[in-house]
Amino acid sequence: MTRDLDWQLFDKAIDLTASALRGAMGGENSQPPAYAGEVFRSIWDALKEGSQDLPERSRTAGFATKP
Repeated sequence: MTRDLDWQLFDKAIDLTASALRGAMGGENSQPPAYAGEVFRSIWDALKEGSQDLPERSRTAGFATKP
């Protein structure tokens, strides 16, 4: 996995974790702080695993060049 794709997945994992935890944290009888870490790790692992199925992309932007 390229470093750029790794950062994009990390950023998406943070967004999804924040959405998943909205309303579940900070209130009375809410989840403990460790729960946020568990949710993030689950999302991060799922995104990394799913990215393995993505086809490789060329590093050049734009249209494909003729061979």
